[in-house]
Amino acid sequence: MHAPDIAATTTQASRRWPTGRLLHWLARSAGMLRRAPLRLFLLALLPMLVELVLQLGVPVAGVVVSKLVVPLVSMWALLMLDQFVRGGRFAPLQAGRRLRARPATVAVLALLSAVVFAGQVAMAGVLAGPAAAGAFALGDSAVLATTVTRLQIALVLASGLPLGMLLLTTLPRALLDGIPARAALRDNLRLLREGWRPLGAYLLLNAVLLLALPYQPWLLLPLLLLGYVSYWIYRDAFADGIG
Repeated sequence: MHAPDIAATTTQASRRWPTGRLLHWLARSAGMLRRAPLRLFLLALLPMLVELVLQLGVPVAGVVVSKLVVPLVSMWALLMLDQFVRGGRFAPLQAGRRLRARPATVAVLALLSAVVFAGQVAMAGVLAGPAAAGAFALGDSAVLATTVTRLQIALVLASGLPLGMLLLTTLPRALLDGIPARAALRDNLRLLREGWRPLGAYLLLNAVLLLALPYQPWLLLPLLLLGYVSYWIYRDAFADGIG
């Protein structure tokens, strides 16, 4: 928690964000990546690797379990990222202690993150029927291969973006600044209203990449690294001048 640096429950004074602000966030992310490209790439990859291990290693319920566990790993990675940006060290053990120190907040954030997956499962049901939704939830690739097209997979992946935007700065605000999840969500909604132009452009960029991903799997690399932009959105909105 960085209480001396950041107001506990309110955003900065209301302002309007130009679309070009997205370029600033991209530049900050690129500058950070230049400091430790390999380590930051591996950090971005960590949640996906854990998800893959759980989905392959846990029979039947592996996908569901991964959607509950991976948010915890993502929060751990966020804490390591913040420590790297502020102090130059990932310090995974310290990040783990910080994560364990706030079990209630972590549980709420993990459940909110799981809602995004639930929305994607619902979209799979709308697009391809209950069998596809069940297969998507359970990670049944055999059923998905026969019931879902690549376009439908792309639409299911992209359908998580609107709900994901509701959590854009909610996670770092609650986890790094130590404010209640409800207040962090409220601040995020205010930011979405004030910064809809650059945030809409960020959403569109992610949507384009996700829609193309089933056709061009290599796009996973820029998608992973684009996730760091959300950290700089948080810093720009709530923690200017820190670190």
